Amino acid sequence: MMAPHLNPTATEYGIVLHGTGTIQIVYPNGTLALNTKVREASVFWVPRYFPFCQIASKSGPFEFFGFTTSSYRNSPQFLVGANSILQTMRGSEFAAAFGLTTERFREIVDAQRESVIIPTPAAAPPDEEVKGA
Repeated sequence: MMAPHLNPTATEYGIVLHGTGTIQIVYPNGTLALNTKVREASVFWVPRYFPFCQIASKSGPFEFFGFTTSSYRNSPQFLVGANSILQTMRGSEFAAAFGLTTERFREIVDAQRESVIIPTPAAAPPDEEVKGA
């Protein structure tokens, strides 16, 4: 799985080159916008500020090519993992916003050692035929 992230300055387009998987996109308010299976030749797009992730199926690799549409430098903001935006928000104020002690917040943020590609056997969809994607 590619770590959940959002693009602050661009829309992202993706083309599945090989394999099958799932694209999950949520609205900026956190509610589900899209949860769909994709396969080779599927095309998807994700609007700016919409968090999303790409999850490989259990049957094999999921290869896609993604690009963004902005003349500005776009730096994806990862929401989990070693490169998470939470790594920069370690103050006691942020921990308090979640109702946590600073130590507990630090434990949670530091628990994920991977940064961009995250192993997710439980999140991977079961192997099944993808229709018409």
